[in-house]
Amino acid sequence: GVKNVGLMGTKLTMESDFYKTPFLSNNISVTVPSEKDQQFIHKKLFSEIELGIFTDATREALLVIAKKMVAEKQIDALILGCTELPLILTESKYGIPFINASAIHCESIIAYCLSA
Repeated sequence: GVKNVGLMGTKLTMESDFYKTPFLSNNISVTVPSEKDQQFIHKKLFSEIELGIFTDATREALLVIAKKMVAEKQIDALILGCTELPLILTESKYGIPFINASAIHCESIIAYCLSA
């Protein structure tokens, strides 16, 4: 039932169409953070989160970006489009679901394997 989802991930993920194309074909728009926020997310992913460093300051900064996207871009869900993001953003906030893309991919792979 969502119409406008936000997307967080690496810079490549936020710039590429591999998430956007399937959503757009289902009449769901995909919104990314501002350029400045994209750079921040990318930097934190590679300098901290990917290395297993989860600080409250980084978590809060990511949540501020999500909150901004809800307020300014009216997103009604947030795709955590990088393997590590669900490790630091562990629960949904601001009345929208945080979608764990890694978990969805894994569940789909398992379902496919079990049905073969």
